[in-house]
Amino acid sequence: MRFLTKIILYFLRLLPAEISSKISLVSLELIFKISSFSSKYLDKENLKKEFFGLEFPNRVGLAAGLDKEGKYFVSLGQLGFGFVEVGTFTPLPQSGNEYPRLKRLKNRSLINRLGFNNPGIHSGIKNISSLKNKYKGIVGISIGKNKKTSNEQAYKDYLYCLKTAYDVADYIALNISSPNTENLRDLSSKNYLENLLSEINQEAIKLSSKHSKYTPLLLKISPDENEDLIPFIIDTSLKYNISGFIVSNTTYGEKENLKGGISGNFLKEKSIKMLKLVSKFNKKKAVIISSGGISTKEDLNERYMLGADLFQIYTGFVYDGPKIIDELLSDS
Repeated sequence: MRFLTKIILYFLRLLPAEISSKISLVSLELIFKISSFSSKYLDKENLKKEFFGLEFPNRVGLAAGLDKEGKYFVSLGQLGFGFVEVGTFTPLPQSGNEYPRLKRLKNRSLINRLGFNNPGIHSGIKNISSLKNKYKGIVGISIGKNKKTSNEQAYKDYLYCLKTAYDVADYIALNISSPNTENLRDLSSKNYLENLLSEINQEAIKLSSKHSKYTPLLLKISPDENEDLIPFIIDTSLKYNISGFIVSNTTYGEKENLKGGISGNFLKEKSIKMLKLVSKFNKKKAVIISSGGISTKEDLNERYMLGADLFQIYTGFVYDGPKIIDELLSDS
């Protein structure tokens, strides 16, 4: 099986990255429909962990950005991921930024400038609702704002997505840190964050009562964030009942004539540095998901020692395929 995987990955890498990704997702979904496979890592009692009142089959998840439609998370999850984050979704459908917008880099890294390309929150939730009972793991839903929405009105986009996703999601990630939507990262500043989280918290309280359900909210943090702002971001988040932090998003940069978010090994150092800062000021009050440059069990152990509770991978999965799950979880 590993030999076959290597051959498939070799030929996929000959194709443009975005086309290769789509082919991989469609092929995986077809295989799942034929065989209904399920990884042993979804059923091992010794791997199960509870966070936010949710039972995670294991600590390793798939980061948002691969399944942007809510169509493929079941087949992806059944490879062994304890949780899969879907999206990012926005209120209205949008096509994202112009091509080219995704490239493989040296040093097991990627650069993307996708720009929240997605079918819209209603379409995404419809897809997820129809498939969710087929997956044994946890489903997170990442939400953001449309490109044309100003930062002054951004809270309305997040509220709209929150209302639509709340009853379906196991948790909701507030993506205010993508480098590929102009000025989005300003939402973490003192000019916007308090009002944004206050509005979201008020709505979440109403939704929890309405649906008789608690859906944890997580904030996704930029690795490029001003270090002096981290205490403010953490304190403000905890004040408004944010249950966890995803550390981190991609780092902004330019590689091979493309400007955008860089993931993988080029992100690793910055992600670790931000994890240390967030852990310091979080003081174990909220759950921390570490993401960025994770590809080995040593990486997992290091992030755990630095304060991470859960882990997300993306680029390592793109480069290694399903075998990375076995490498991260075997003998755990």
